[in-house]
Amino acid sequence: MKVLDFLEKSIAVIGIIAFGGSVLPLMLTGGDPLAGDLESAGVTVLYGGLYLLVLAAVAMRPGIAFQIPFASPALTAMIAFAFLTALWSLFPDVTLRRSIAFMFTTVFGIWLALRFRFPEIMRLLVIGLSFLMFVSFYMIFAMPSIGLDSTQHVGAWKGVFFQKNVTGRMMVWLVLALVWLDWQKEQSRWVTRPLILLAMLLIVMSRSGTGLVTSVLVSVALLSTTMLRGSIRNFAPTMALLTALLVIMVTAGATFWYDVLYALGRDPTLTGRTVLWQHIVQSVTERPLLGYGYAAYWFGFNGPGASFTRDWGITSAHSGWLELTLDLGLVGVALVLVVLSRMLFQGFFAARYGNSRPEAAWAFAVGCALLAVSVSESVFAERHSMNWVIATIAVVRLIQQSRWQRLLNDRAEEQHRLRRHHAPASVATAVAPAYAGQSRAL
Repeated sequence: MKVLDFLEKSIAVIGIIAFGGSVLPLMLTGGDPLAGDLESAGVTVLYGGLYLLVLAAVAMRPGIAFQIPFASPALTAMIAFAFLTALWSLFPDVTLRRSIAFMFTTVFGIWLALRFRFPEIMRLLVIGLSFLMFVSFYMIFAMPSIGLDSTQHVGAWKGVFFQKNVTGRMMVWLVLALVWLDWQKEQSRWVTRPLILLAMLLIVMSRSGTGLVTSVLVSVALLSTTMLRGSIRNFAPTMALLTALLVIMVTAGATFWYDVLYALGRDPTLTGRTVLWQHIVQSVTERPLLGYGYAAYWFGFNGPGASFTRDWGITSAHSGWLELTLDLGLVGVALVLVVLSRMLFQGFFAARYGNSRPEAAWAFAVGCALLAVSVSESVFAERHSMNWVIATIAVVRLIQQSRWQRLLNDRAEEQHRLRRHHAPASVATAVAPAYAGQSRAL
C-alpha cells in the first residue's frame, strides 16, 4: 500500500507541474519554449501520457472512480456541454480535441479532491508549485532569454512560465497553500515562511499587479475567517468592519481608478484590453446563448478573432466571463456561477458554522481569488490549467463536506428516533419485575 500511495502522490505532483502553465512541456519535447505552441505533436503525446497516468490512478481506486461523475453535478454538466458544443462549433474537430483536454483537467482535480486528505492536497500543491518556482529562479539567472520577458514588459521575471501574469497566478496558489499550512500548523514554519517570501519575491519581480493584489486578498480572506466564528457579538462588529473597508476600497477605486491603474503598472486601457473587449462584446451579441464552441473562437486565422490573433498574437479574451461566453455561451456562464457561488457562499457559511472550517475557509479564499482575477484574465473552464484544477478541488471538497454533514445529521436523527422508540419498552422491562414482586407480596 505504501508503494501505491507513493505512485499516486507522484502522479499528483506530475499533474500539478504539467498543468502549471509552464514551458516545460515544450522543452521536454524539443520544442521552442518561446513559441508557445502547446498543441504540437510532441506536447500532445506528452499530455496523452499524462492522461493515461490519471486514468491508471483512478482505476486503482474503483470506489473513487464511481464517485467522479457524481462529485459535482455542475462540473459534470460543464464537461458534457463542452463536448456538445462541437455540434455548432466553428471548428468541431478542435472543440472535440480540446474538450477531451478539459475533461481530463477536471477529472484530475476531482480525483485529487476525493483521493487525498485536505492537508495532503495542500502539501502536494506546495511540492509541485515550489518545483516550478525554483525552476523559475534557475531560468531567470541561468537562462535569461527564457526567464525574463523581452517583449512587452522588458526585464519582468516570468521564470519557467509563458507570461508574467501566469507566473503571478501560479505563485498566488502557492502562497495560499503555504499560508493555510502555516495557519493550521500542518507544516514547520521554517519551511512555509521562507517559501512564502520567495513566492512573493517572484510575484513582485514579475510586475504582475493582479498577482500581487490577489495574493494579499487571498491571505486576508483566509485568515479573516477566524474572526467569523464565535458569538453574534463578535461576528456582527467584524462583518460591519469588513463591509466598511469594502465600501471604502470600492469608493476609492471608483474615484481614483486612473491613479490606481498607473500604480499597478497598467494604463487606462488595461494594456489594450478595452479595445479587445469592445470587439468581443460585439461577437457575444451574435451568439449569446450557446457560444462559438468550446475553445474554437481564437483558433486559426480565419475565425472571428483572427485579426487579434494575427496582429497582436492574442488567443484569449483576457476576461474570464467574456471568454466563457465565447466558448459556452450563457449556459456555461450559469454553470460557472453555480460553481463560484458554492465557493463563496457555502465556503463563507461553512467557515463560520461548519465542522471543517479551515478547509471551507480555503475554498472561500479560492472563490475570492477567481472572482478578482476573472476581471482581467481568462480563468474559467480552462484546459491544462491549475486555475481550473484549484477551482475543481475547492468545489468538490465543499460538496463532500456537505454530504458528510448530511450523513452525520441523518445518523444522529436516526439514533435519536431509535432511542425515543425503545425508551418505553426499556422502562416497562425495568418496571415489570418490581411490579411483579409487589403483586406477590400482596
